Amino acid sequence: MLTLDEETYHLVDRFSILGDYKKQESGLCTSIKPFSRQSVILYPEMPQFIYRKKREFNRRVIENETWDVLPDSLSRSLKINRNKWKNFYQFRGSFFSVDESDFKLVVNPVLAFEAGQSNGNNIVRNTRGAELRGSLNDKVGFYSFLSENQFIYPEYYDAQIDDRKVIPGAGLIKDFGNDGHDFFNVRGYITFKANKFIDVQFGHDKNFIGNGYRSLIISDFAKENLALKFHTKVWRFDYVNIFSEMSDFRSTGLNGLRKKYSAIHYLNFQIIPGKLEVGAFENVIFARNDANQQPGFDFNYLNPIIFYRAVEHGLNSTDNSVLGVDWKWNFANTFSFYGQALLDEFHKNELFGRTGSWVNKWGFQSGLKWLNVAGVQYLDAQVEANLVRPYVYSHFKTDQSWTHYNQSMAHPFGANFKEYIGIVRYQVTPKLNLVAKYFNITHGADSMTSGNTTHYGGNIFVDYNNRPKDLGIKIGDGVRQDIQLFDFQASYQFYHRTYVDFRYIYRDQKSELPLESFTNSIVIIGLRMNISSQRLDF
Repeated sequence: MLTLDEETYHLVDRFSILGDYKKQESGLCTSIKPFSRQSVILYPEMPQFIYRKKREFNRRVIENETWDVLPDSLSRSLKINRNKWKNFYQFRGSFFSVDESDFKLVVNPVLAFEAGQSNGNNIVRNTRGAELRGSLNDKVGFYSFLSENQFIYPEYYDAQIDDRKVIPGAGLIKDFGNDGHDFFNVRGYITFKANKFIDVQFGHDKNFIGNGYRSLIISDFAKENLALKFHTKVWRFDYVNIFSEMSDFRSTGLNGLRKKYSAIHYLNFQIIPGKLEVGAFENVIFARNDANQQPGFDFNYLNPIIFYRAVEHGLNSTDNSVLGVDWKWNFANTFSFYGQALLDEFHKNELFGRTGSWVNKWGFQSGLKWLNVAGVQYLDAQVEANLVRPYVYSHFKTDQSWTHYNQSMAHPFGANFKEYIGIVRYQVTPKLNLVAKYFNITHGADSMTSGNTTHYGGNIFVDYNNRPKDLGIKIGDGVRQDIQLFDFQASYQFYHRTYVDFRYIYRDQKSELPLESFTNSIVIIGLRMNISSQRLDF
């Protein structure tokens, strides 16, 4: 699988919109991330554009990330150290590598050192680790990522850590100095080809379904979790099954954290390969922690095809299910229109009766990407809107909410919010990229009066029966928070996936509770290798 990396994802997405994958029998399905390395191989018939130095540089980035799955003739052309006894830096994307006909191995260091200020307080990132991947006879693959981290975060980030007792995107923490946190990040899995059409992955990793900056289905925001994943690609169909085990951080059993499970089906059909595609998904989140239930995964949900609603009916279950659709339309080799729509409950009379019922639990995303804006080559823009009604993803059995390790498995804000995003990217030179992001978010938080908390649907970790009313529910109910966040980053890639960064973040939060209103002005400089920038966009 291609490493989770925003910069690389953007390059793949860019090549896809420009039409560089349509030489395949069916276009690349960009909705399913992380991408397999085989799926992002670029073809020599790629169209020619002006500013060829930038185009060729971007192409080389992808090729150096995928040399181990390229045809031998192209792979050999990428070698910078041709002495077969020297395994160091044979390829730009590989610190140590083995390139044999039946065995491939890549080992890379992972480093990130950042320092900065937030309202006069120090910001620190110190990450050291390693990334390892390889394959046996082009049939069995393996991947492992390990990093040890010390962070001092901005104040608003620390506030969430204090509330959730975990690092967003990671797990348990321990103190580092007076204001910092120390934690591990570990991911690892094996892959193999079951046959010509089916790829199988098993291990601990993150998944993302969608074409937006955010996903309302499943995102890579939360900590990695154990999953068995099948990706079936036949003709124009991509079909994904993900059977996952997660942890309910808020409750414990005899052997530690209680377990919860999910089963996802996602079917994508390319109506016009590389241009127009639609997808449908369903997800069931379930736990078997009650005294009268057998704990563990319910094997009824291992059925890879049948609709889960039918399974639920047969089990007479109260499991939490979500379903919906997504779409993407690439047009004019310049634009990509995409979106998602999901339903957590379906009550026709309430949905169309405009009563504002709490059971109208839906979410909606719509976005547009525009490459080479107004004819300016390598100036790319994206706008996106995300709206999620109160009580989506939550459940009356709190261990069946769409969460893992006290983190949302979809959007960082959970539910009861509307968000508008604008992103501008400009590749000034082949190695210098500028990225500016703007977020405008309205979120309804819970209120606390005399020690009693009223749940307005934004906190997806609690029982949705604890609500103040059934009708007249709208996005932003509760303690309204208005957040504006501006994130600018300049990155100079002086060697493959090795960057010098300058970053400025301005975040302003206004709340109906004066103590919850604050502003952060953050400046960060840093060096990183084989790892993406820290996500601070919530």
